[in-house]
Amino acid sequence: MASSESSGVTTGQPNLQKQDLSKLDVTKLTALSPEVISRQATINIGTIGHVAHGKSTVVKAISGVQTVRFKNELERNITIKLDKLQYDDKGFITWPHRLKGVSVDIGKAIDNLEKWEQRGQKRNRSFLRTKEYKRNFEVEAIEAVEYDELDREHLFFIKWKGWHSESNTWEPLENLNADVLLEQFLSNYFKDDVLKALSDKFDIGISSVSNEQLLSVVPNGELANVISKLNAQKQLLKFLNMRFKVQGTKRYEDGRKALLTYLLLLKREQQFAKISRWESLINKMDKSEAPISVENNADLEFPPDHFCYINDYVPTGNIEFSTIPDVHCECQECGPSNKSCCGKQLNRAYTYTPRGRINVNPGFPIFECNKFCKCTLSCRNRVIQHGRKVPLCIFRTSNGCGWGVKVMRKVPCGEFICEYVGEVIDHDEAERRGKEYDAEGRTYLFDLDYNSSDNLYTVDAGVYGNVSHFINHSCEPNLGVYAAWINCLDPNLPKLALFALREIQKGEELSFDYMMNIDQPVSKTPEKSRPKLQTPDKTTAQSNRPSCYANAKIYKCDNPKCTRPTSFISGSSSKDDSFPCIRPACSGRFQLIRHVSFVDCPGHDILMATMLNGAAVMDAALLLIAGNESCPQPQTSEHLAAIEIMKLKHILILQNKIDLVKEGQAKEQHEEIEKFVQGTVAEGAPIIPISAQLKYNIEVLCEYIANKIPIPQRDFTSPPRLIVIRSFDVNKPGCEVNDLKGGVAGGSILRGVLQVGQEIEVRPGLVSKDSEGKLTCRPIFSRIVSLYTEQNELQFAVPGGLIGVGTKIEPTLCRADRLVGQVLGAVGALPNIFIALEVSYYLLKRLLGVRTEGDKKGAKVQRLTKSEVLLVNIGSLSTGGRVVATKADLCKIALTNPVCTEIGEKIALSRRVEKHWRLIGWGQIRGGETIEPSVS
Repeated sequence: MASSESSGVTTGQPNLQKQDLSKLDVTKLTALSPEVISRQATINIGTIGHVAHGKSTVVKAISGVQTVRFKNELERNITIKLDKLQYDDKGFITWPHRLKGVSVDIGKAIDNLEKWEQRGQKRNRSFLRTKEYKRNFEVEAIEAVEYDELDREHLFFIKWKGWHSESNTWEPLENLNADVLLEQFLSNYFKDDVLKALSDKFDIGISSVSNEQLLSVVPNGELANVISKLNAQKQLLKFLNMRFKVQGTKRYEDGRKALLTYLLLLKREQQFAKISRWESLINKMDKSEAPISVENNADLEFPPDHFCYINDYVPTGNIEFSTIPDVHCECQECGPSNKSCCGKQLNRAYTYTPRGRINVNPGFPIFECNKFCKCTLSCRNRVIQHGRKVPLCIFRTSNGCGWGVKVMRKVPCGEFICEYVGEVIDHDEAERRGKEYDAEGRTYLFDLDYNSSDNLYTVDAGVYGNVSHFINHSCEPNLGVYAAWINCLDPNLPKLALFALREIQKGEELSFDYMMNIDQPVSKTPEKSRPKLQTPDKTTAQSNRPSCYANAKIYKCDNPKCTRPTSFISGSSSKDDSFPCIRPACSGRFQLIRHVSFVDCPGHDILMATMLNGAAVMDAALLLIAGNESCPQPQTSEHLAAIEIMKLKHILILQNKIDLVKEGQAKEQHEEIEKFVQGTVAEGAPIIPISAQLKYNIEVLCEYIANKIPIPQRDFTSPPRLIVIRSFDVNKPGCEVNDLKGGVAGGSILRGVLQVGQEIEVRPGLVSKDSEGKLTCRPIFSRIVSLYTEQNELQFAVPGGLIGVGTKIEPTLCRADRLVGQVLGAVGALPNIFIALEVSYYLLKRLLGVRTEGDKKGAKVQRLTKSEVLLVNIGSLSTGGRVVATKADLCKIALTNPVCTEIGEKIALSRRVEKHWRLIGWGQIRGGETIEPSVS
């Protein structure tokens, strides 16, 4: 934390407006004050939508920061636009010339039909496919092929095995029983001259044919179901000497399709050859015992050319790795009973189970036994160093995410998958490469900032990497990232290890959250009966970290002649407040007009709970609807209901993935959306078609955000109050006593202005019980030493976005999100501490994400019952609660943990269903039982 507390003036980011505490007057402060909007977001916008509709991608497209990192190229199949039908004066359809057929003479057609029947009788022959024929006549070679004009078929000149060449005969295709020889012969036959003749006949340029044209002949884009090469050659042979009077007929289109199919198979042969060579190369380079396979049944993309496979970090510049560990254990047999073992965690847990599976939550450090430890190589605490044991497959995804990785066997929860490796670069080089990757719309950067605010080193897997290079992002991942140390104990150079967060089925794609911080342990659920972590429940664990924030600045060109919507643009939170217009003919400058923060939630349950319990203050909402799916989706209706409950009036509807559908389909869905929102709070809201991955119409979205979402009225004069959604210890392992820093709390300011140097109070604080079971809450008093939002340094912070508050609180009290659910604010101005709540509640009609057998609409939510145990979300706190009494829509809940809140606050209620907490409703605090804090 580089903030200068004594000077009261920001020293970081000189390109932004300075904040000076000596000149601060909160009565004159507004959300558009230059010193505020330059450094901090002042408008909170929630991204709301069905799962996989592209919420995170939209945030990435607008903010331009590395909140969600898409490693692979952004790809989409652009559909062909269909022209509208044309009509003549009489109302009949007028067809284009190339689609018109020829007029047919009925009499002539009947004569041709009679001749066709006679021709069929004449050519009726028995095929020589008997076992005796195959035994006596074996094809040795196919020497030539000619077209018989009389019978209108191709004949092959056959050399029979064991027979003299004088016995060679001309045979039709049906009499050949040598598929391998026939395929080889036809492959040589369909060379340049023959293919050139076919391409001229069917108007297909062999050298210029696109991959989209080739893939158009594949049903449903499934390349694995394409016919064999021999069958394609046989089909193409039929059309070689066939004459067509007019293009556009069925025979012509069939011949054209046959040629495209054959060209597709030729392209696939080249693709298979390159993939096979690449697969052999990476298996030769990889030192793990499990193999890696490569497949592409999605498109015609070749494997990457400029990628070097490695097994460990590659240092660059002056970066050096020390492989001489200065700490080791003396255990003969490592295990949880040895207190000084490398695998022993501070919370008394042990890193690995006896089967070598991870036994701690993501965020806890891993210290494996090193080369100086006394244990053997078969030690329980040596997992990562033994390498990957799971067979993997690098495959081409069909959803436009480029290459991905899937497992080739069932993977139990907690098993080690692989390391994330690449070049290790310093901060300056990471910034330079990051800008290049941003311009290309992809990145492979992973910061090595474990337990530190300083980002000294970064791993870049763009050119040098292993199989993890191809693992894609997901907000609901099945892999977790862990920081690990083995022989190199430099706290700034941990290894990055990927472990399974849950059981992964065979053939399932691997994914991890690019936003996951390797230094932030996931909190445990409040259930009393939960044992020490053996199987991480990712969905439940994330309920204490409900939302992801990403800030973005929106600019407008000050030149009146700069046409809209290109006069609007967006950038990251640390971007300059003014810069020249990017249009070549424009002499204006882009000026900062808005600074917004997007609240994104991983998972439907967490999104609904976050919206209803007030954990994130939302001023507006982006309602996402995927253009390639029907509207409405079941969850979309629930999101609209939540928006109405929150009384959000400013809504923008985004019709995402517009690049995947045709124009008519997009217009039809546009009408469906208008019909769907009629009579709701979203009626009349703008519907903006966009493609978040290709960044189409993002400028239009920026214009609507600037013009349609007003500046919210904030309360800057009341005593400040912040709900804590994260807390951590920023001190590095092995830090000297004199260099220790206080704990850091991150959260969202509800009201007031926090200032550096201000005295603060944290409630409920330290909670304890005496021998009689009586609760005692001792608030924590401290002082603010620094304020940050993303990478921007602050001297004062206003409501909006996620704020990091550096304090002088004992670091161990902030470690592992221990302050989550607490309220931070001015001394003596915080609300009461409740141990029981009286709530007016409202239940959902059905459970989210749960269906009973034979029930298509889902399981119905039952009424609350006395003594029932619930999970209660109050702000950022998730705590257990027991229903003490109910009456109509009122209930009293005794809380497991005390909470600092006030009457009128909203809460979310969840019930245990099928071993998972499921959202069942929301409520509002009407009263309750409080306790007085102890200040002794």
